[in-house]
Amino acid sequence: MPEVPGDVQSVFLDRIERRVKILKTLLDAGLGVYQAAEEEKRKRAIETVARMTARTSELPRLTPETLAKACDIIASHLEPMQKVLPHDVQYRNRMRKAW
Repeated sequence: MPEVPGDVQSVFLDRIERRVKILKTLLDAGLGVYQAAEEEKRKRAIETVARMTARTSELPRLTPETLAKACDIIASHLEPMQKVLPHDVQYRNRMRKAW
């Protein structure tokens, strides 16, 4: 049986890693998640997902660094999905990047 990490930070990051696997599955299926055009709204939405993934009891014990790392993990899985969105969505989104 695999060893379960004991500290709150490791448990939380492990849960984030397991949850973002669905994003990879969606990308493999050619689907993408639309993100807001404004950078601040995107960051706020990703942070909300990270905070909602944390259990209520562990949220006060998570460090800002751990939450930032979780946000980076989620963002790194959402970013490649933007290339599968229709070009008009990318244009409206103004997330012009070299996909």
